[in-house]
Amino acid sequence: MKVKMLVNLKHYVLVKLMRSFAKGHQQQKLPEQVYHIALWQLGGVGDMLLATPVIEALHKKYPNAQIDVWCSHPQFAEFLTRFPNVYIKPAFSVYDFDARTLWKKETRQSLASLLAVMSVQPYDILVNLHVPALLDWWAVEWWLQGQLKPKFTIGFHPDFLGERSLHDVSIAGCERKNMHYTRLYQSLLNKAGMACDSDTSFPISTEEKAKISALLKAAGIQYGKPIACMHIGGRRLLVEQKMWPIASFAEVAKYLLGQGYAVVLIGVSSEAEMGQALMVQVDGVVSLIGLTSLGEMAAMIQASALFIGHDSGPFHIAVACDTPAVCLCGRPDAEPEYLQYEQDNVVVLTGDSPEKIRVQQVLEAVLQVGGHAKSV
Repeated sequence: MKVKMLVNLKHYVLVKLMRSFAKGHQQQKLPEQVYHIALWQLGGVGDMLLATPVIEALHKKYPNAQIDVWCSHPQFAEFLTRFPNVYIKPAFSVYDFDARTLWKKETRQSLASLLAVMSVQPYDILVNLHVPALLDWWAVEWWLQGQLKPKFTIGFHPDFLGERSLHDVSIAGCERKNMHYTRLYQSLLNKAGMACDSDTSFPISTEEKAKISALLKAAGIQYGKPIACMHIGGRRLLVEQKMWPIASFAEVAKYLLGQGYAVVLIGVSSEAEMGQALMVQVDGVVSLIGLTSLGEMAAMIQASALFIGHDSGPFHIAVACDTPAVCLCGRPDAEPEYLQYEQDNVVVLTGDSPEKIRVQQVLEAVLQVGGHAKSV
C-alpha cells in the first residue's frame, strides 16, 4: 500500500510539473537565421537511422547550420557524421535519471554536469525525437530544455497535456501508435513548416565497397553471385535471450545455398561464437563477423540480394540500403511503429517468443520480398 501511495504521489508531482512547464511556455516562430541545431535521439544504430530523414531535412532548410547530435550511445551515432555539418556530442542518457536515482547526490551532480556541457553552445533550434516511455524521463528532458533555453524547439508532448507543450511545434506522443517513426518524424517536421522525406539512408564510401569486394573475393564468392546476408546476433536480444535458434538459421542457410545464394554472416566480434556454431551445422557459409566496420557492414548489406536477421541495427541498415529484408522479432513487446516499414520488400515476422517463428514462415517471407541479384 505504501509503495502504491508513493508511486501515485510521484505521478501527481510529475504531471503537475509538466503542466507548469507547458503553461508557462510562450510559442515562438521558426527562426530564419539558424547557425546551431541540437538533435536529441536516443537508442542504437536503428534509432539513429530513423533520424536520417530529419537530418537531411534540417540541412536542406539550413545548409550552413551545424547539427549537433546528442544521444545515449555516441558510438552508434558516429556514422551520422557522414552527413554534412553533423557532429556527435558526448553521451546523453536520460535513462540514468528517474525518480529513484535523482534522490542520490551523485546522480544530481551527473545531471548538473550534463547541463553544463550542453550549455556551452547556445542553440537556435532544438529537435527532440525521443518519445519517453516514463514520465520521469519526460520531466528530465523538459527540465533540461527549460534550462538550455533554445530559441525554437520541436518535439513531442505527453498525451495528458492535450495540445499544450513546452515545444514551439509539438505532436502528442500517442500519435506514434498509428504510424512508423519515420512517418511520425515527417509529420513533426511538416508541422514545423519543413519538407521531410520518410526514407532512411546510410552513406557508404567507395573504400568501404572496395573492402567488401576484396573480402568476398578472398572468400571465393564469384562476382555476380546473389548473396544472402544473415545477422544471427543482436546486442539487446542477446541480453534478453530473444534470439532465433541457431538451428533455425542453419535450416534457412541450407535452403538458400540450395537456391544458388552465397550465404554471408555479418556481425560484431562478440557474435563470432554464434557464427561458428552455425557454420558447424552448414558447409559453405562465409563469416565476416568481426571483420568489418559498421560502414563496411552496411556495404555488405547493400551488396546483398537478401537480408535475414533480428530486429537489430543491421535490419534497419538493410531497409536504408533498399535490400530486400526479412526481420525476425520474437518478443511480445515489439513496437510496430519501430519495425513496420512501408516498403514492399520488407517483411517483419513476430511472435511472443523466438521459437514461435517457424522456419517455413521465413522461407515464405524470402519469396515474398523477392530478393534480387546485385553485382559486388
